[in-house]
Amino acid sequence: MTAESFHDWMCRHARAMGWDLDEEAKKTLHVWTAIATTNGLDDEQTAQLARGLGVTPDEVTAAYEPQMREAVMGELMGQPDLAALDADLDRIAGKEPPR
Repeated sequence: MTAESFHDWMCRHARAMGWDLDEEAKKTLHVWTAIATTNGLDDEQTAQLARGLGVTPDEVTAAYEPQMREAVMGELMGQPDLAALDADLDRIAGKEPPR
């Protein structure tokens, strides 16, 4: 089972709240997705989004954090030095044969 993206999660809750998801609304949700999955949301943003979607602030945070972590890890592992460090740590931990 694949995890639901934050954007899809927001769309599902918006529809449940009776939102008309026209193109403008979808663009707005894409902006929220970009902010949440790159920088995270502050308390005020989280509360505003939670009110609009009829959920709790904790549910909003729980919905975007996995995607944000995945994006951050992908960016970090794209750094050659960090990828090499990860390989060295795996080797030290006994997960890889010595080079």
